[in-house]
Amino acid sequence: MRVETELRDMFSYSLLPLILVVLLLIITIIILKVYKPKERKKQVITNVVVPPRKDITVIKKRYLEEIDKLLLGVNNGEIKNRKAYQLLSKIVRNYIYETTNIKVQNYTLSEIEKVNMPSLYELVKEYYDPEFCKESLGNITDSIVKTREVIKKW
Repeated sequence: MRVETELRDMFSYSLLPLILVVLLLIITIIILKVYKPKERKKQVITNVVVPPRKDITVIKKRYLEEIDKLLLGVNNGEIKNRKAYQLLSKIVRNYIYETTNIKVQNYTLSEIEKVNMPSLYELVKEYYDPEFCKESLGNITDSIVKTREVIKKW
């Protein structure tokens, strides 16, 4: 059995698909050239809202009053040592946050050390054993005095 293949002439195919593709390309290029997306102008901020400046003396006074209340509660026997250390830690951490905006409230001791605040690190280190042990053996009065001094000097 003999099979013959007949080759067609190059121009015997329809030119319509080729012409359509070329036309689509030309139309796309024209559209892109004519209808360029407009460049957005940068918005100029005219009214800058500056946060109110913190009055450090008011903040110090408030936290020193909290420490005084804590000392009074400890001296009256209303607050046990462990609870007093927890409250003292909370007071000093909140003070640091309010004055520096560094969220040290939930930092561990090693994270506080990395923040490079040696006075805060030493205080929190002093609080750790009495705060987390079953029986608190720390001297809360000395710790309160140290905390007062740190806040006064900050």
